[in-house]
Amino acid sequence: LLGTFYTFESNVLGAHFSVGGFLPYISVDVTADLATQLGTVRRKDSASGLGDVTLIPAMLAWKEESWQYSAFLSIYAPTGQYEKGRLANPGLNYWTFDPTVGVSYNNEKTGLNAALYAGIGFNTENNATGYSSGSVLHFDGSVQQLLPVGPGILGIGAEAFYIEQVTADSGGNLGDFKGRTAGIGPVLTYILPRDKETLVAELRWLPETSVRNRLEGDYIWLKVVYQF
Repeated sequence: LLGTFYTFESNVLGAHFSVGGFLPYISVDVTADLATQLGTVRRKDSASGLGDVTLIPAMLAWKEESWQYSAFLSIYAPTGQYEKGRLANPGLNYWTFDPTVGVSYNNEKTGLNAALYAGIGFNTENNATGYSSGSVLHFDGSVQQLLPVGPGILGIGAEAFYIEQVTADSGGNLGDFKGRTAGIGPVLTYILPRDKETLVAELRWLPETSVRNRLEGDYIWLKVVYQF
């Protein structure tokens, strides 16, 4: 995951105002058991490539000592490759608009870093299938301990997430098909400050622990951000 942010010098509503975006590279392996008249058939599929671009046209951040409060809008654009009928696709082939709020705590003396975010994603219709997924409420929380290692800072911690679909799907014959998932896993971060520039690399492994009406698996993310 490669991304960039730009923070303007002038504040908006007393907050730091930033814009940014991310370009992910996706590698997906899917295994599914399909019920047929001849019994259960197992299908496997894999795909890799550039995924859906994430655009952040507005992010507001208010800082108060060790606390930061934020509000931002993420827009997921259907730029990744998608093929109807495939189990595995790097892209989703629909837009998602995801307003999110969050609070984070960063104690520079102890190195304790914690954050909690909540948002709701509104999905548009997949024009290749005529199917529209319902809106999704999500919570993300993390705790890390920051340690000085070499010329930079190493963060060791954990992240947890919970996703609950709050409105029904449409365009199919599966009923509301509301999904739910939750997971928790380790997070490893390395921050390399250099004068007014900062390089951040982050690796996350988030296995799902409770899934309903969704594909179940493990999420492995590598994010690299260069701040200047």
